Amino acid sequence: MGTTVYCRATQLIDGDGGFNVTGLDNFIETSNMASCDLSYAVVAILGPQSSGKSTLMNNLFHTDFTEMDALRARSQTTKGIWIAKCTGIKPCTIAMDLEGTDGRERGE
Repeated sequence: MGTTVYCRATQLIDGDGGFNVTGLDNFIETSNMASCDLSYAVVAILGPQSSGKSTLMNNLFHTDFTEMDALRARSQTTKGIWIAKCTGIKPCTIAMDLEGTDGRERGE
């Protein structure tokens, strides 16, 4: 039985809303997205902060999004939008890890 190889997550939009053009270009190149042609899917999960979105994505889609350390509280929740190529899923699938919808860290 082989070991699952996780992909490298890339921040697409930072916590201030800035678009990471260089990061996207690097992601497309290193994940070999060009080989997907027009056959790809995109998945994302919306929900409140600290509800386990990153953990769920990692377990379902074999990504490597940073997960919250419950002992450190909410100060390290996902900021902005992160993307990763899912491992071992056909067609080529991109997962998006989104910032929580309730914005406790930013204020409602």
